[in-house]
Amino acid sequence: MATGKGKTNGKGNGKIWLFIISVILMAILYGKVNQDSNQQTPPKHTIEKTGSGAVVDFTEATKKIHTAVDAALQKGEFSVRDIKETTKEIPRQKVEGTIRWHTRQVLVNVPADVSAETMKQRIGAAIQSAGGQVLSTQPDTYQGLAVVRLDIGLRDKLEQEDLTIISDRVYLTREKGAAPEAISVPETKGEGKVRGKMALVIDDFGYNQETISAYAAINRPLTFAVIPYRPFSNEAASRGLSSGHQVILHLPMEPLDQGAQSEALTVTVAMSDKEIQSMVQKAIDTVPGLIGVNNHQGSRATADKRVMKNVLSILKANNLFFVDSRTNGQSVAAETARQMGIQTGENELFIDNTNEVSAVKAKLRTAQEMAIKHGTVTVIGHARMTTATAVSEMIPELEAAGIQLVFVSQLLR
Repeated sequence: MATGKGKTNGKGNGKIWLFIISVILMAILYGKVNQDSNQQTPPKHTIEKTGSGAVVDFTEATKKIHTAVDAALQKGEFSVRDIKETTKEIPRQKVEGTIRWHTRQVLVNVPADVSAETMKQRIGAAIQSAGGQVLSTQPDTYQGLAVVRLDIGLRDKLEQEDLTIISDRVYLTREKGAAPEAISVPETKGEGKVRGKMALVIDDFGYNQETISAYAAINRPLTFAVIPYRPFSNEAASRGLSSGHQVILHLPMEPLDQGAQSEALTVTVAMSDKEIQSMVQKAIDTVPGLIGVNNHQGSRATADKRVMKNVLSILKANNLFFVDSRTNGQSVAAETARQMGIQTGENELFIDNTNEVSAVKAKLRTAQEMAIKHGTVTVIGHARMTTATAVSEMIPELEAAGIQLVFVSQLLR
């Protein structure tokens, strides 16, 4: 009996030790997995502390992406026609400090047998190991050339702040200046003849988060006009690009009623030429992936030719188009832009002055008739849930009437 009891205790002690050893091994393994996980996601930036807050520096990360892009182009033996590069630094949106990175514009000749989609896949595969990705692909122009533009960069998060950095804008063109084909642009889904084209510009992205997802989910061409320096500006631009929409800067400009001015950083008629140019350039730098600009408010500023010449000179230097929101019938913005050789569009109707779904639908029906009568129409709505609902619900009706939704960049002249 005694011998049997001793054997039983020995077996019991063995099981306890086995359990303890298993727990220890699991703890070691768990720690190693966490360590490996942390090692696989090193920070994409360095931090430089200054007297006016920290500089979050993505220069090294963006230059790694440059190198990967160059390697992909060299491997395919593609001819690089032009490169422009600069270092950008912008203020952070939620805390004191700045964000710095290096960015380039690269014009590339693409052979006739290589499509834009093929280029996107080749470059996308090459930059993955450098932490980069192709953020968007869309038609554009480069110094008068028809091109397809690839926006390349990285995404990161800084203290819960979503961040998109554009490191490279690669412009694809043919030898004779024609843009490569095979660009995926959402088109009219309804059947029948196209009777008119409508461009929908949605202003005021950046103030709230809810409307970003609502508009991103609309599978038709929309133009996101993103106001700078707001809590959700970067996220709105990033989601706009990733959902296949176009992004422009919604530039704050002085209204006739100064008491109605909504943004502290606004282009005003009292500013000097240099002050205007500096403010416009800084605002452009804050919005990733933008291809154009329209005015936020601006009934006073857009009627001032000196102000508009200074604003538009910066747009021209950045190869951006301009859309006049037409907040003042005396605006000289569009006329001045065309005189300066800048591609330009004009708003013809605000669709949501009344913030009700039924009222927005009524305005969209008015826009439909304008498009049928004149062939095209450019209209402006705002980043509100009522407008998003109305646009989404009206798409079948518009398309049944022969209206094709297009990007505002397709209606410029």
